[in-house]
Amino acid sequence: MSLFKVGRKQNEKVNLKRTKGAPKANIKPSKEAKVEDDNIDSDEELLKEQHKFRDVEDDMATLETTQDKRIRLAKQYLRHVQEQQQDREEYEDETELTRGMARSLKESYLSSTGKTYRPLAAKLTNFDLDNATTLHWKMQRLSPTCCTLSENNAALYVGCKSGWIVRWDLKSAKRTASFHVKNCNVKSLSVSHDMKYLAVADGTEEIKILDGTSLVQLNTLNGHSKAVNGVVFRKGTYQLYSCSADRTVKVWSLDEMVYIETLYGHQSEVSGIDALSIERIVTSGGMDQSLRVWKVAEETQLVYNALTEDFSAVKFVNTELFISGSIEGSLCLWSCAKKKPLHRIVLAHGEEDVGHPNWISSVGVLANSDVIASGSCDGFVRVWKLANKRRSIEPLLTIPVVGFINAIEFTSDGRFLIVAVGQEHRLGRWWTLRNAKNRTLVIPLSIDV
Repeated sequence: MSLFKVGRKQNEKVNLKRTKGAPKANIKPSKEAKVEDDNIDSDEELLKEQHKFRDVEDDMATLETTQDKRIRLAKQYLRHVQEQQQDREEYEDETELTRGMARSLKESYLSSTGKTYRPLAAKLTNFDLDNATTLHWKMQRLSPTCCTLSENNAALYVGCKSGWIVRWDLKSAKRTASFHVKNCNVKSLSVSHDMKYLAVADGTEEIKILDGTSLVQLNTLNGHSKAVNGVVFRKGTYQLYSCSADRTVKVWSLDEMVYIETLYGHQSEVSGIDALSIERIVTSGGMDQSLRVWKVAEETQLVYNALTEDFSAVKFVNTELFISGSIEGSLCLWSCAKKKPLHRIVLAHGEEDVGHPNWISSVGVLANSDVIASGSCDGFVRVWKLANKRRSIEPLLTIPVVGFINAIEFTSDGRFLIVAVGQEHRLGRWWTLRNAKNRTLVIPLSIDV
């Protein structure tokens, strides 16, 4: 063999070894590699979409004229201004709503705690007796003795000595319902905040509970041993307080129509009672010459007997102040924190004869304000204002009304004064004013806004 052939065979062997060690050129890729190739990065997608969007914008820009561009920019500006205005209105609405809610919650809290104060005396300038509304029904032939007004000023309830109770619609001055108690003298009425119940003290040992709209009798509360002289609801609740000639004060719950407890302390029959929104009662003891404030929740009482007078009527001004009227004719302003009256007006309604003062038969209060009123038989309803930071009483208005002023009520806005006028005193028939008419007057009051 020649040398050339031997060298070629050796080269072929070396090339064959190299080919066996090297990877094949057409090897198929693995599954993992295929998956990696199929997954495209999100950034790359966004870049591609941005490029496409720019290309479209560029194409639109090349086709958009100058006028179209102005219109487009104007629409964008208007849309932007509208969105800003909507955001501003929504913010203002939310702010106003928040302020309104805060105001309502504050008023509700102050009202519930008796801390609201409405200075109305300076705005109360006059009365309009010529346009007063007279409410009278022929069946109420004897003197009206008591009245009570619903919380929304829609309905007025009037009781009389002939045993009739009448519900009047104040807006239309029409009689809407009536109820008769035979052979009884209605002494006191009180209606719940929603007019669901009307409590009636009809001069017997019982308390009759009527429907506030139809005046249909729903129930009878028994517990007093002598005639009930007064009833009053705690504002905003169905809790009822009553006072009686048996010298006690009783607490009732009309949610379950049950008796709760009895309060003892007065040494003679309890002549008057009043309550506001908190569990506190004020009572007048008549001939025991004392006034008492009962803290029902604490089961305590405060006694006010600094004056030797027979108190016939009492009303809360707010939870800390109350007024009283006496048989001796004096009108007093009291603070729950002091044993003596803050201010006392002797002979507030004058004298019938020398040494015979006109008995204050009723007092009225515009709750949580500085306006009060008193009535007697001197021919005038006297409206007073609380001055000197509500520490003294000053005359405000004198309204001529002939007869015994047996009950006084103010509407909640202070625009009307309601008086029950009779020929006789609400508690007896000691003397009669023949020139008086048995009626209920709704007198407009002038309040400057």
